[in-house]
Amino acid sequence: MTTPTHITFAEFLYLLLLTTTGVALNAFNVFIIALSSVLPDVDTAASYPGRLIPLVSNKLERRFGHRTLTHSALLIVTLATLLFPVHMISPDVYICLVAGYASHPFLDTMTVHGVKLFYPLSNVKCVFPLEVNNPHRYRMQTGSKMDKMLGVFFLIGCIPVFLIANQGYERFIRSTQKNIDSAVRDYNELSRDNLVFANATAYNMLTKQPFAGTIEIVGALNPSTLVFKGFDGDLHTIGKDFEADYVAENILCEKGIVAHSFVRSIDLSNQLLSQITTYIDTSVENYLFGDLSTTDKVSLPENIKIFSPVTGGGGTIKLNYARYHDICTFNLEFVFVTKGILTVKTIFPGSSQVASSSPGLTLPRLENFAQISFTLDPKESLELFKSKGDTVKEKELIARKNLAQFFEDQVDLNTGKIEALQNQKSLFLSDINQKIASAEQAARIDSSDYYHRAELSKDGFSSDRSLKLSEMKWQKSRTALSQLIASRSEALSKITLETRKLKLTNRQLKTRAHAADAQSEIRSSLNGVLLDIRQVPHNNKTQVTLIIKRIH
Repeated sequence: MTTPTHITFAEFLYLLLLTTTGVALNAFNVFIIALSSVLPDVDTAASYPGRLIPLVSNKLERRFGHRTLTHSALLIVTLATLLFPVHMISPDVYICLVAGYASHPFLDTMTVHGVKLFYPLSNVKCVFPLEVNNPHRYRMQTGSKMDKMLGVFFLIGCIPVFLIANQGYERFIRSTQKNIDSAVRDYNELSRDNLVFANATAYNMLTKQPFAGTIEIVGALNPSTLVFKGFDGDLHTIGKDFEADYVAENILCEKGIVAHSFVRSIDLSNQLLSQITTYIDTSVENYLFGDLSTTDKVSLPENIKIFSPVTGGGGTIKLNYARYHDICTFNLEFVFVTKGILTVKTIFPGSSQVASSSPGLTLPRLENFAQISFTLDPKESLELFKSKGDTVKEKELIARKNLAQFFEDQVDLNTGKIEALQNQKSLFLSDINQKIASAEQAARIDSSDYYHRAELSKDGFSSDRSLKLSEMKWQKSRTALSQLIASRSEALSKITLETRKLKLTNRQLKTRAHAADAQSEIRSSLNGVLLDIRQVPHNNKTQVTLIIKRIH
């Protein structure tokens, strides 16, 4: 075979086979395999290598002849052994040297003369393909038209094989399939060092409206779902039917500009969620992941069909590819996180040197905060002794809930009742004593009249009937007097008992008021600054939250 045919054949093997086994596709490897593919012809002065080093070629040709020693399997093995140290330096160069050299005798077996492949152990000429009845069939003469056509065939064949090798066979298959599974695999490979975009045709799963265009892929939820930036600026998912916002019909990922991703985990326990902005570079993309717990009541999407980077409810916040923009959209920037690890993925466009110098790469430890939360009933009030921005000391009184007011009001009410009873007692005594005095006077008069009539009756000056009536009148006045005295005693006993009950109740209420007053005190748990005071109505009550920033 001629030199061009050997070179094009070696390059064809390189593009078709070697690049698929991991050998890099670059100009240096192309040169090495081309050079090594013509080296076996150094045993003849008629070849290009022979003309370059005639002293060596003349000696080899006179001593061994053409297509013998330099084309033998023994020399190929020897060469592979001697050159093995090259493998330590560059495996690709080593493979190209050996493969290129071995391709030459294989191709020469297709010539009519064949190759003494097992020389010097045997002078048998090896040919391929072999037909016993017609040894020269399917083989060609070196320099013939068929030889040149074969060289052109390999040269033309290198073009599509190069296009495939340039993007990789797997990538070529994926670009042919253009399905979501291939796109996810493409994203996982391309996103290591680049931004990733995709040309996609899809339709909205809910509305069935068509969608087509170039979108930026920001992540992969699972092996069949990608997250992308929509034209509306929000994040959506594209994948299979009933599994994503958009159902992909055709999608092919493409490599964008160079970019590097860095991931950091931050303990946000006892922190405000908005504090994350202090430690990330907001000029680049940041995606937040994690489950956070909070005592604040949050209302978020839950169990919805469309993708949302922020979900949860109650005291839980779930972030999945969330941006700070999403946190602000759901009014979560001032949520106080009681427990949770936040993972931040930051993407820096450009070289790794630029990325490594960015202040967002290293996230320092966040400052500590303390949250004091409590609820106020509709009848309760709050007295604040500190304002926003004031410095507070540990155990210092910040505010007081008016928990004792109810008991104090009850004491005041009972005290009023006691005063009313005392006034009622005074009025009653004044009235009853006056009636008793009148009854006593009437009883004395009736008594005198009875004794007088009794004396007259002894002397016969008064009848028995008159004496009897006088006695009955006197008895009636005494009974009236006794009833008035008994009524006064009973009324005084009732008033005294009611007063004692009210006084006992007041003592109990004062004790409870004192205890409630102690419980109503809100004191700082650390030395710091009162950063925020929030009062939010919730379920007919008021949720009060005091946030204190620690001063070290």
